[in-house]
Amino acid sequence: MRIFLLISLIVLFSACSSEDKSIKKENINSDNIEEIKNEDVFKDAIVNSDMIEDEFMEKEIDAKNLYKACSSCHGEKGEFSALGVSKPIIDFSKEELLFSFYGYIDGSYGGAFKNIMKPHLETKSKEELEILADYIVDLK
Repeated sequence: MRIFLLISLIVLFSACSSEDKSIKKENINSDNIEEIKNEDVFKDAIVNSDMIEDEFMEKEIDAKNLYKACSSCHGEKGEFSALGVSKPIIDFSKEELLFSFYGYIDGSYGGAFKNIMKPHLETKSKEELEILADYIVDLK
């Protein structure tokens, strides 16, 4: 009887200790999963911030490229009076620039020179016109 009781106790203790090990393994595994998830979120945040920076740089490059055609008449900093007639665009606010851009496009702005500006502006998207206006204002 003692042998049976001793064997029963050994089986009982060994069974209980193996459950604890599996629980510990599960806890360790869930901690690892949590750490991996946190690392993935952190990596995604880094990638997203890099993408935002790249998009910003692309817009900056686009603005410079958009302005290249303008600079031949208006100057590198928008300081020239184009064809000796226009007001230097460096003196315009963003709102005034956009008003003039859309006016050149629809023919309601620019007097005799509207036909010179229209082909330059009508090929640009609304976003490009916004970027161009921001760029010109920032030349100051």
